[in-house]
Amino acid sequence: MARRYAILALAFLTACSGGTHSSASGSPPLAPAYAGPLATTSFTFVLPAKTSSSTQAVSATRGTASATRHPAYLTTNVQSVTIALNTVNGAAPPAGLTTSVTSNINLAGCPCTISGPAVPPGTDAFSVATYDASNAGGNEISEATTSATIVSGTANSVPVVLDGIPASLSISALPSGAAGTPFGTPQSFTLAVKDADGNTITGTYATPVTLTDSDTSSVTLGTALTVNGGSPASSVVSTSSSDTIALSYGGLAIAPATIGASATGATGATATFTPTLSPIVYSPGSGANASGEEIDLYAASGTGSSGAFSVSEVGYSNAPYNKTFTASLGSGCSTIATAAPPTGTAFTATVVGSPSVGTCTLSVADGGLHTPLSVTLTYTTSSIGAN
Repeated sequence: MARRYAILALAFLTACSGGTHSSASGSPPLAPAYAGPLATTSFTFVLPAKTSSSTQAVSATRGTASATRHPAYLTTNVQSVTIALNTVNGAAPPAGLTTSVTSNINLAGCPCTISGPAVPPGTDAFSVATYDASNAGGNEISEATTSATIVSGTANSVPVVLDGIPASLSISALPSGAAGTPFGTPQSFTLAVKDADGNTITGTYATPVTLTDSDTSSVTLGTALTVNGGSPASSVVSTSSSDTIALSYGGLAIAPATIGASATGATGATATFTPTLSPIVYSPGSGANASGEEIDLYAASGTGSSGAFSVSEVGYSNAPYNKTFTASLGSGCSTIATAAPPTGTAFTATVVGSPSVGTCTLSVADGGLHTPLSVTLTYTTSSIGAN
């Protein structure tokens, strides 16, 4: 269904009416019915013709007073409109007034004018709501509130901006990334906000959309969100379809980040940013087996009693990330060797006092990003080709 822009122009014609009210004998006194002047109101919907790009042009019906043109969210699914008077001069409307009027409407036949409630002169606040079924039934599609100074004997024209009501959200076109390769600038992605009929809302949203990023590692080195080029943050708010939503990424090796979108009364959405990770790389050092991830020990002291190695991972241990790995000894290592330090990028395995012949595993982990790297520790009573 095509989305359309519309202008809701509000015209006021002055009329006078009066009335009295008396309470029945013995009943509590009631507030007297309003007996002052009333201005009749009418609201005009204008649906401009489609352009070649399917974008709707904007036009407005103007009264005697000047009115700025404003786009509003309206779709051809709309079948009825409710116009309500909320306050008069900052207070509740006087007693005895009909403050809400619902009219059925056929947008295909617009421009069309519908009557609103008769209102007292003064500063009057109105609300407007559109629905996709007759008699204010079905789903509410868009809404607006506005305040106008109504002057007796004057034709007044007040523009009303209808904001689309989010019913469902979706996120798509998240950028791809690789650990160790920061984005030069935040990369935009698509947030689609739809009304109850599945039409993508254009213009301002009646309720804001909050976007969140599950990655809490670092706003500068990990992922973060931006709106319209603002500062990166783990949570941002979008209020209009014209907002540019983007993901920043500093290249840190991270677990998949969940990007979420939510709005009051709407079905939320999530998408996942999963950067490509580089492997943990083992580099043998003094006393290590050069042919694989293995330390072969064969002496209780001196040469053959220790072996060193280092590990690295692009996007994790290199600058500016400077993350360290955790080393942990497996079952059986207590009679073969120790490992130090417990965290770092370079480790040394050293035989224990009175070692036993055997094999065990030293695991090196990067915080759960990969399956830990396994380094085999062996102890024999003779050399096995160690460096």
